[in-house]
Amino acid sequence: MKDQKLSSLVKAYPFATIFLNEKHIDYCCGGDHMLYESIAEAGYERSAFLTSLVAFLVDAQDTYKATVDPSLYGLSVASLIDHIEATHHSAERTLIAEVDDKLNTILWAHYKNHKEELLTVHSLFSDLRKELLQHFVQEEEEVFPLLREEATPQAILMVESLENDHEAAGDSIKSLQEATRSFQAPADGCPTYVATYALMKTLVEDIFLHIYKENSILFPKYKEGAIL
Repeated sequence: MKDQKLSSLVKAYPFATIFLNEKHIDYCCGGDHMLYESIAEAGYERSAFLTSLVAFLVDAQDTYKATVDPSLYGLSVASLIDHIEATHHSAERTLIAEVDDKLNTILWAHYKNHKEELLTVHSLFSDLRKELLQHFVQEEEEVFPLLREEATPQAILMVESLENDHEAAGDSIKSLQEATRSFQAPADGCPTYVATYALMKTLVEDIFLHIYKENSILFPKYKEGAIL
């Protein structure tokens, strides 16, 4: 497979997001990064990684549903915004509330045996929760209405600010992945512990898709329209 931007890889092979998530390769905030460079930075041997990626993509066509619908690339800015709000903002608000509730439950139930881990996870998730909920409101009430109108310098600046917010969220997620061993509950974790980490993983994977669609589809389309 040739070297290319991660965003181009995902556009050509939507299933690639699943593989990249497993390998902790950042295709959302790092969509402009090159594939070979990202492989090296993550510590993988290129040939083996590419062989595994190609094999996964062949099998994935019969196993998974495309994580990024190819039709999204042809949508207007307004339609993309509608999709992001209806699909990701709605789902992530629900998942945030569910994770928050379960995380508080296991913090109390497993405090004695897993105090250090759970306090760290609780703190990191609380920061991520705050960032996301504020981000949603900023987009829905301030930025997205501007993007629906004719492009202005103010709107371009807001888009760039959102891209910086995405970087911050990505950093929080990486810390959360490290603290949870990639969302693997400890061996003595109860079913609620396991379910909490599984929900957190689902949330994070949805956030990755959300950020990708904004950084690699919505924002470039808006900026291109502004130039034209």
